[in-house]
Amino acid sequence: MDRNTEFLRGRYRIRHRIGTGGFSNIYQALDEQTGQEVSIKEFTADHMDGVDTVLKGSAYDIAMQSVPSPAKDRSSLSQEEMLVRGLMQVVKEEEMLKRLADVPGVPAVYGTFRENNTIYMVREYLEGMTCRDYMDRFRGRIPFTLALYIMKGILEVLETIHSRGYIHCDVSTINSFLCRDGTVYLIDWGNAVKTEGSMEDHVVRQAVNVRFSAPEQQISGERLTPATDIYCLCATIYDAVCGDPPRQCLERLRGRDLVDPSFYVGDLPSFVSDMLVRGLSLDPDERPGSGELLEILNREVEFSVTPVAGTGNVQVSARLLNEKRSPFGFLTSRRHSRPTVL
Repeated sequence: MDRNTEFLRGRYRIRHRIGTGGFSNIYQALDEQTGQEVSIKEFTADHMDGVDTVLKGSAYDIAMQSVPSPAKDRSSLSQEEMLVRGLMQVVKEEEMLKRLADVPGVPAVYGTFRENNTIYMVREYLEGMTCRDYMDRFRGRIPFTLALYIMKGILEVLETIHSRGYIHCDVSTINSFLCRDGTVYLIDWGNAVKTEGSMEDHVVRQAVNVRFSAPEQQISGERLTPATDIYCLCATIYDAVCGDPPRQCLERLRGRDLVDPSFYVGDLPSFVSDMLVRGLSLDPDERPGSGELLEILNREVEFSVTPVAGTGNVQVSARLLNEKRSPFGFLTSRRHSRPTVL
């Protein structure tokens, strides 16, 4: 799509593409009717073994009107069946986001529509960067204070959705999002399932990110619980702090040990190492819950975010802009003497 010239549904002016995934392209767009910036998720079928994005026959109508049983064996599905199930996964994500609309840290969804032989989802536009973007800014890993701030925000989201019977299943550095105002969001809900589900419960089983996923996500038939999200989150924070993800869980099941994060970060407080190591336990029953981790963070660290604009420091803002570092603000805590530039 061409920047500022392509319209969707006659009302959404495409600004530019801001991300891609195995199932989608993500665009920033202007809603000409409301004047509001939105993000638009475009379903693609590139991951489906050569199936293109053109809808075949009544695939869209079938997807909107029926709920197929989970597919145990993807190889047994026809290309059109795969396409229908992929479309249904988009609809499922929209429904879940609407049910969680009142949860802070979950992006709002405004609806879906069909155009260009595919389906689009219109969502809240978030101004900020992913944890992965911050890692790139800080040359591969971020200050542990910033990582703990993101961790706390994601834990608050997880504690709420777990209490409502949902599991995100895809917490990662690219799905942990820090907004300009300091709000932390958990994005990309396409893999989410109900509590006590399994990866086979997806109408189309999506590939898991083996760098962050728990053992139960990679072993067929294993049940998923809130502890699954804890593993993914701790793997995410481990990667953010250490600059390398933890050793993959299947390798650890074969006897290779987890490297303690303090090996990578000499000044890492012991409570951080302890949290991450416990959260990365191969046994779900041994992982701490979101409430326990939040209690530790609230006891150990007190965060403060000061917007750059509020400091009146024009020189700082100008320097950061020249360095292409968005001057969101400064993050400070009891555990970090020098403020972190956001």
